[in-house]
Amino acid sequence: MASFPQPSSLSTTLLLRALLTLVLVLSMAPLAQAQHVMVLNSNSSVELESQPEDDEVLETAPQELMLRFSTYVRLVKLTMKDPEEKLINIGFIYSSDVSRVFFLDLPELPLAPYYTVEWAAIDPENLMARGSFSFSFGPDAAPPSTLIPEEEVLEPVIVPDYRLIDQNF
Repeated sequence: MASFPQPSSLSTTLLLRALLTLVLVLSMAPLAQAQHVMVLNSNSSVELESQPEDDEVLETAPQELMLRFSTYVRLVKLTMKDPEEKLINIGFIYSSDVSRVFFLDLPELPLAPYYTVEWAAIDPENLMARGSFSFSFGPDAAPPSTLIPEEEVLEPVIVPDYRLIDQNF
């Protein structure tokens, strides 16, 4: 009788993690319509809900930032930039403490077309999760997604493989 090879514990763990992530994402689909949840493209399965929300237009400048993660994390980076990529001093200081929710009081923000917040966190499995969100405020503010220039798409460059050319002309 033929025996089937047993899957390694690593492949079983990865398969279970992928299935669990899929179930989590599918079960949260109704929630995603009710609140702003950022699912990240990283090795980590951390999700983020922020205030202000990504692409939100506020009437006035926010007084604070709120980041709520789906699990306990160590927040290792939190920066804010204006459209010219100038860093705004928001007073973030790294702490090795872990939490699911982080609040940071903001300084008075000058009127700008939009602001972008970039963050990075370490999850319980020591995987890096990172992301960004943008917001705008003011009487004539527009959603940041309409203002942020799209990255220039470069056409692929095709370089001939000269090794294939017959050298005996």
